Amino acid sequence: MKSFRVASFVAAIAFLTFCVGCRPKGPMTVQDSSGARVVLKEPASRIVSTVPSNTEILYALGLKDQVVGITKYCAKTCDTKGKVIIGGWVNPDYRKIRELKPDLIFAFGGIQRKWHDELRGIAPTYCFEPTTIEETLQAVLDIGRLTKRDQKAKEIVKEQREILERIQAKLLSLLPKERLSVARVFGTNTNVRTAGRRSFLTDVIKHAGGVNVFGSVDDNYFHVTFERLAALDPDVLIVHGEKTEAKKTRAAFGKSPDFSKLKAVRNGRVLVYSCDYICHPNAAIADTVEMVAKGLYPEIF
Repeated sequence: MKSFRVASFVAAIAFLTFCVGCRPKGPMTVQDSSGARVVLKEPASRIVSTVPSNTEILYALGLKDQVVGITKYCAKTCDTKGKVIIGGWVNPDYRKIRELKPDLIFAFGGIQRKWHDELRGIAPTYCFEPTTIEETLQAVLDIGRLTKRDQKAKEIVKEQREILERIQAKLLSLLPKERLSVARVFGTNTNVRTAGRRSFLTDVIKHAGGVNVFGSVDDNYFHVTFERLAALDPDVLIVHGEKTEAKKTRAAFGKSPDFSKLKAVRNGRVLVYSCDYICHPNAAIADTVEMVAKGLYPEIF
C-alpha cells in the first residue's frame, strides 16, 4: 500500500511538472517592423488581420480558427467563411475591430502606419512592413512566438530557406554581367509607378538573380517619368495580372506607343504574375523568388 502511495505521489509530481512545462514562461515579447515591442502574457487566440498577406501567414501557421477578423480582400486566397469583415486594407472599421475583442492585431505598414496608434489602443498590435525576405521570415517566427506556434513557424522558415539555397546554387553559373536588369511597373501609365529599395520586391528580384533598376532609390513604391524608365531600359518588366489574362496584359504593353519602345517589350520579356504572389510578402516568399527566377532564367531553371 505504501509503495502504491509513493508511486502515486511520484506520478502526480511528474504530471504537475509536465503541466508547468507546457505553460508560457513569462510574457512573450517580439519587436515588429516599426521597432515597437509587442508583449503578450498569453498566446494570442483572437486575431484580427488587416491585409491578405498577413492572413496567409496566420493560416500557414495553422491559426485559421484563431483569426476572427479579416479584410474583404482576404477571401481571394484564404477561406474566410465565418470571419468578420473589418473593411478593406485602406478603410478599417474600428468599431468592428473593438467588438471582436482581439488579443492580437496583425497590421501592415505603408498606408496603415497612420492607424497604428489607434489599433494599439484596441489590442497589442504587430505591424509588419518587410523590406527584405529575411524580415518576412522573421515575422513568421514572431507571429509563431506570439501564438505558441513556434515549431510550425520554424518548420516553415527552414523549408523556405532551403528553397532559397537551391535557387542560389543554380544561379552560381551566372556571371555578374549576365544578371538581368528588372523594373516592376504597374500598368502602362507613363507616370510609372515602381518599387524601390524599401520594397520587399527589390530583395525578391535580387535573390532571383536580377537587379532592380530602381533598387537604389530609398523608397518603397513611388512614381517616375517614363523618360526615366526608358533611359534605364531594363531587360525585363515585371507586372501583375491574372494568369488567364497574361497574354492580353503583354499585348497591352506591345500596343503602347511608349512602352513598345523598351527593350523588354520588344524582346518579349514582360513577366506577368498574379498579385497574390508578387504583391504578398507571406510565408511562401521563397516560392515567389523561385517563380521570378524561372521567369528571368528559364534556361537555368
